[in-house]
Amino acid sequence: MPVVGAAVIIDHLGGTEHGVVAAVDAHEPSVRVTTEHGRMMTFVLNRATATFTSDGGQTGSRLRFEPALD
Repeated sequence: MPVVGAAVIIDHLGGTEHGVVAAVDAHEPSVRVTTEHGRMMTFVLNRATATFTSDGGQTGSRLRFEPALD
């Protein structure tokens, strides 16, 4: 389960950018992310692929979680 403050990588079609989880929705499998450029994006879990995508489908930006530093 994603947690607020977790570091993420956003894979766009032409590149990547870093971000931080700003909110986790308890009622639907989605997270809000603040990108390194200050933009807020919502990612929805695609149940078929088990990945978070910007539109919840099989296309769009994808979210990867960076390993936690202990």
